[in-house]
Amino acid sequence: MTGESSPRRPARTAPLWRRAAALFYDSLFVIAVVILATFIVLPFTGGESIPPEGPIQWLYRLYLLAWIAAYFVFFWCRFGQTPGMKVWRLLLIRERAGPCIGPMLTRFGFGLLSLATLGLLFFITIRDPQRRSWIDDRQAMRVVQLLPGG
Repeated sequence: MTGESSPRRPARTAPLWRRAAALFYDSLFVIAVVILATFIVLPFTGGESIPPEGPIQWLYRLYLLAWIAAYFVFFWCRFGQTPGMKVWRLLLIRERAGPCIGPMLTRFGFGLLSLATLGLLFFITIRDPQRRSWIDDRQAMRVVQLLPGG
């Protein structure tokens, strides 16, 4: 991901509806990642499902969460955008140089917290003049919409 303060193409601050559309699109990829992660586990369970209760279930949930986190962190760090963000021409820009994984894991954790609050933390962007979420402001990041051309 770029550490530059501006993208190479013309851009503007991404509207909330585009971010939500990209998140929906990425949810389809997340389903595919969860299916893949489950297929990897099946040989170890003898093809049986994971018990619905107990410590194995919690380990399995953490395992899936790690795969989902890896999906987002990989794409944010490597390309500055997930496949869903690419479709909607969104780009995540870090305004601070330095390691990428820590801030992106923090961003992912904040995203989980936002989902747990039914998107309340996501809608804070409406009140911010630069349309930054709380975590974007703290981590010196911004999500921009790449404009056609350039």
